[in-house]
Order: sequence, then structure tokens, then C-alpha cells
Amino acid sequence: MENIFHIKFEDKIEHIEKNLDIVELTRKTVLRLWREKFADEIYAVLSSFLPVEKNIIDYIEGAPGIDEEFMLDYVLTALKSKQYDLIIWDTAPTASILNLLKVQYLFYTHLTQAQKVYITLKSVIKSENPLNLIKKWRKLTEEIIDMLKNNTSAWIVTNPERLPVEQALSLGNALKSFGISINGYILNKLLAENICKSCEFLNSKRLSQHIWKNSLYQRSKLPIKTVPEMLGDATEKEKLLKISNFLYKN
Repeated sequence: MENIFHIKFEDKIEHIEKNLDIVELTRKTVLRLWREKFADEIYAVLSSFLPVEKNIIDYIEGAPGIDEEFMLDYVLTALKSKQYDLIIWDTAPTASILNLLKVQYLFYTHLTQAQKVYITLKSVIKSENPLNLIKKWRKLTEEIIDMLKNNTSAWIVTNPERLPVEQALSLGNALKSFGISINGYILNKLLAENICKSCEFLNSKRLSQHIWKNSLYQRSKLPIKTVPEMLGDATEKEKLLKISNFLYKN
């Protein structure tokens, strides 16, 4: 984000324009927020039935998907605040976190049952009943899944090349199977038809882009927007406005 808007972000929401606020969630920032919100609760649950020290949180923090998952919690919190009419989450094209949420919900459900048995056998609980915390996490997961299925839609951005197009279609199928509505695809950096015909490299690339652009049109019934390749710095305000016009006109 800093490279796009030429503003140094410092882990907080920045006001960019009259109707635009932005926050950049780096992995470091996300994990710090995750610790503040969940570390004590996680330790309370684990220490209730395992002889663990507080540094167990360091190991859990390194688990795959923790930062991505907490980003979803961050988005859910922003949605609940009703401060914004629209929240745009720009993220890497991966559906793995969605599958993780499904597995996580099942895990909490089964863990709740196991905890019921454990609590009946343990005479002393050191801290808050861990069953209540597990139920709280399961409810949070339910709310995130509900947000994704009922309050979320996606535009998939890709380049007009073989691998990006194949990955975009695969991601679209994964999101659809999860229950997320797909608005369509955005083809980025498309070379103009009147590109230098005598330049072998550019002309060959344009023809290849044309093939994969047509492939996307043939294999998807969803809307497809196109953004042309631009000269110069695409992060200049004029260029950003130009890109937005292309997206609205398409």
C-alpha cells in the first residue's frame, strides 16, 4: 500500500480521500493484534488440561494460516462497526484459508465434546471454564463463515497469460464451492491492439494475451473487465483514476 499511495503506514487506518480509508495489515501487525485478542484465552484453554508454559503461544503463532485467519476477524470487526458502506479486502489469490475455516469449525465442535468429558473428570479448573472459550471461538468462526457467504463478493484479478488464467479459474471454482459470490474477472496489463506490429517481442506477447483472453471468455460466463498496460508509474493519482474509469466503463 505504501508503494501505491506514497504514504508511510504505521499499523493504523489512514484517511486517503473523502470517501476512502486504508489500513495495511502486514503479518507482523496481524500477529501482534492476534496476540492481544486471543493469546490469553488460548493459554487458558491449553493450560487447563496440559502442563504448558506461556511460551506455547510462540509456537501457535507460527502455525500456517494464523495471520490470514485473523485478517478475516479484523474484517468482521470492521463490518460490525458499521463505520463503512463498503469494505474492500485485497488479498493474495488463495482459497486455503477458506478450507481452514471449515476444518476449524469441525475441530471446535469435536473439541467441545472432548472438553465436556474432561471437565467432568477434573476436580479443579485453574481459570475460566475453557469450554466457554471454545464455544466463543466456534461462534466467531460461524460468524466469519456467514460473513463470507452472505456479505462478501469477489473480483478475481489476473493477467492474460496461461498460468494466471488457469489459477484464476481454479480460484473461482474454489470460492464458488465455499459459497462466496463471484462478480467476475479483471484482466490486467492487456496490450493494445495497435501495439508496435513490427516489434516481434511485443507483437508475439499481444497475440499470446489475445489467446488467453479468449480462453477466459470461453470458459467463464461471468463478466470480464479489462485494464490496459500503461506507460509510466501506475501508482500516480491520474493513473489510478484512469484505471478506476476502465473498471467502471467495462
